[in-house]
Formats: sequence, structure tokens, C-alpha cells
Amino acid sequence: MGNLWIDILPLAAGSEERLDFATQKPEALLERTIKASSNPGDVVADFFCGSGTTLAVAEKLGRRWIGCDLSRWAIHTTRKRLLGIEGAKPFEVLNLGKYERKYWMGATFGGKKDEQRTIYEYIAFILKLYGAQPLSGMQHLHGKKGKAMVHIGVVDAPVTIDEVNTAIEECLAVNQSELHVLGWEWEMGMSPYIVQEAKRRGIKLLLLNIPREVMEQQAVDKGDIRFFELAHVEIDIKKAEGRRVTVELTDFAFPYADLIPEDVREKITKWSDYVDYWAIDWDFRNDTFMQGWGAYRTRKERKLPLSSDEHTYDKPGVYTIMVKVIDIFGNDTSQTFPVEV
Repeated sequence: MGNLWIDILPLAAGSEERLDFATQKPEALLERTIKASSNPGDVVADFFCGSGTTLAVAEKLGRRWIGCDLSRWAIHTTRKRLLGIEGAKPFEVLNLGKYERKYWMGATFGGKKDEQRTIYEYIAFILKLYGAQPLSGMQHLHGKKGKAMVHIGVVDAPVTIDEVNTAIEECLAVNQSELHVLGWEWEMGMSPYIVQEAKRRGIKLLLLNIPREVMEQQAVDKGDIRFFELAHVEIDIKKAEGRRVTVELTDFAFPYADLIPEDVREKITKWSDYVDYWAIDWDFRNDTFMQGWGAYRTRKERKLPLSSDEHTYDKPGVYTIMVKVIDIFGNDTSQTFPVEV
């Protein structure tokens, strides 16, 4: 075998393997590489995994694997590809972005760690990216954008319902009627409950994700940072005798439709067109999402079922169902729902 491999051709336009991912490689190329450099049971790592070719081939060849990518869409494309492999072993999708954010917890000034100054710098940085002005003299309201007050969640923990309620109280105390809360992560079950509660109290509340791109200097310099409002999932849980449960996806509120390119928007005719994948953990225990059922679109099958297969619980009791939805841009929305059987 020479060192110039001209016998492996690029993926043809009509190839079943082709996912239309810009940097996708033929599986034959990775199969040769992996077979030549590892044994079954070894770990194969690809830290720029793209569409997941390395991981898919490693799985088929009986290797363990680790894949990483900064792109939400790359991770989602890889997830669907792995789910499509018959007999694939279970795998986890983990978000390690929190560790990049640790920068704001470990910053030092003049050789000393100054926690208060670090917090001030962090809040000022996020406010600037959001286009808001800083406020002083407030305990829970950090800035103002137009008519809206702004609260920024901490770096290393989810924004809680109590935290939002406290910010609402301060808004009411200073006669302000609009509040934007920016956060990295969110307490389970917060939306839409807290938005409705704020409206009842006379406050227009927006919950917006702080995008992980704020940690990428290039994106910051280009002005590519966008704060997306939290999406909202609605389901119908149907129960039958024998502790049998079926979940139907009934609505997906897509709050940033105005940012969709015109050519994509023309093809959207109903809310479900925004959904590329959805899955259910039938017994979520506030830790890892364990997919018990899932459905997703493929190039061959564009239709997406909106009702799950039936699930039977072993014992009576109260369980937490988590529904995870991934939209056509790779954004992840998860919500929990209680069910008693």
C-alpha cells in the first residue's frame, strides 16, 4: 500500500452515506485508518468530529470512541448517525461548556483573586454583548435595555425559579414592567410557568439563553452573538390500563422564527417543521438523560412521528418524564412533566 490513497473515491452526490456536511469523509477512508492503527475494544478519539464519520466507523468496528465538536449541528448530525446504526451501544451526549465559563470564576487581578471584581467584570461583559447599560444601586437587576430591566444568571449554576421571582419583586418595587433574564442553564420546569406567573403580576418576562459563543473571541469580535429566547414544548400524556403511557408532542413554540433565513422560512408550514428530533426519558432522575424512545428525520424519511410508542412502567407510582426536542438549527430544549400511574 502506497502513502497516496487514490483508490478511495470522494462521496458521490447520490451516495446513501452522504449527509451534505461540508467536511464529511468517506467511511472507507476511516475504516482503513482505524483498522490499521487500533484493535477491537480500543478507544478512538476525534476532537473535531463533524458529521461523526470516525465515531460511526469505530462503532461498527467494535471500538469505543470519544467525539467532540463546538458546533451544535455537528453534534446533532453525529447523534442521528449513531442512532441509525443497527445494534449500536448506548452513548452519552455531554455539554462541557461550563468549564470554559470557569474563566470568570478564576480570574485574578494584580496577582490576587478578587471575587467581587470578577463578578462585576462578568456582568459588564454580558451586558455589553446584550446591548444593555449597567445599573447601580440594585441588588438583583444588573442592567437596562430600552424599557426592560436585565438580570444575569451566575456562571456555574442554573437560574432558579426563586432567583427570577426575586428579580420580579425588585422590578415591581421600582415600577418597571419588563424583565429580561439571561442564563446559561435553567431550573427544570421553569418555562412556561414562571412567564405566566410574571404576566399575572404585570411583568413581561423574557428568558434568554447566554450562547456559549460568548467564550469565542472571534465570534465576539465579529458581533455574531445572539441571545435566543427559550423555546417551549407542549405534550399530551395518554394513560391506559396496565401502567401504559403514550406521549404526543402537541406544540413547539419557536421564539426566534424571525431570525430564520427567508429560503428556509418559505418551507415552514406548521410548528412541527421546526422539529428535527425528539426523544423521551420515561423516568428522569435529575441526572443523565436516558433515551427510552426517540424519533428523528433522515434524508430518506422526512416525516416525523409526533406520537411515541407505548411505554409500560413496572411499578405504580409518580414518575418524571423528560422530553428533549432538537430544532432544525441544532438548539436543544428539554422540559419535564410528572405522570402518575
